[in-house]
Amino acid sequence: MNNIKVTVASLRSILIEPRKNLDLVKEACSRAEKDNARILFLSELMLTGHGGHTKMTENAERVPDGPLSTAVLELSKEHSICICVGIAELRNNIVYNSQIVADKGNYLGLQRKINLSGDEYCHFGAGNSVEVFDIGDIRFGITICYDNHFPELALVHNLNNVDLILSPHAARTGEWPKELTPEFCSQQITIQQDSWEKVHRARAFDHNVYVLLCNAVGPSTEGLEGVVANHAGSVMGIAPDGEVFLRTSKSDFTDEIVTVELSKDQRMLNHGPSRNRRLDIVIKLLQKTVNDR
Repeated sequence: MNNIKVTVASLRSILIEPRKNLDLVKEACSRAEKDNARILFLSELMLTGHGGHTKMTENAERVPDGPLSTAVLELSKEHSICICVGIAELRNNIVYNSQIVADKGNYLGLQRKINLSGDEYCHFGAGNSVEVFDIGDIRFGITICYDNHFPELALVHNLNNVDLILSPHAARTGEWPKELTPEFCSQQITIQQDSWEKVHRARAFDHNVYVLLCNAVGPSTEGLEGVVANHAGSVMGIAPDGEVFLRTSKSDFTDEIVTVELSKDQRMLNHGPSRNRRLDIVIKLLQKTVNDR
């Protein structure tokens, strides 16, 4: 990899207004270009919304030919950046929770969510592959929200020799009180940050990779009845040595856009777990364990 800047965006996303969601992506693109970022990274289902409602699948479109996908391709070309953003993808009459990647006007592919959580099984099909995205300056993989709780996926990214794992979220936090006090908002954000740190410091260190995380912000189901979906937002970045170098600056549920620089030198640490790996033996052990179950 080369030294590279990444803009991480934690933004509001609502189910009934995909075009407004796209407008927020446009604003984030301008910020990323201003900061000379190579990548703009946005949350799970940012374009079409996440919220346990049939509207999620009603907003789905074919990728990369749908109107939202096409707009993302145009934005990536206009701002000369790589955009990684969540969308409900329609494919062969199945809707997937996907993260699409467009680089400077070129469609590079997508990552589908593999392990669906809670009510997502009622709405989405499950992905069955872990993709690699190489844009020259950096090689990265994507692990979507609930998938991050399964460490074997981080191992697959390691075996794919990525420099960076992008972890987009639309993590829900349950019902909120009518009055959002500063104490309540700060508590929810702290819970989110503590959970991420617990999981991802080990992921980054074990696999000698950068990890960047972002989450959707606020209620996503305004204008819909019978469903509540609240998101605490926040961003985080963890270096290959396991140290947290980016924490959210927010103490309330508002949009956050921040640009960070990833250093090639830190990625080349070559600390213990990545040195002298007997990969052939590791693969055989994994195969034996699966076959013996």
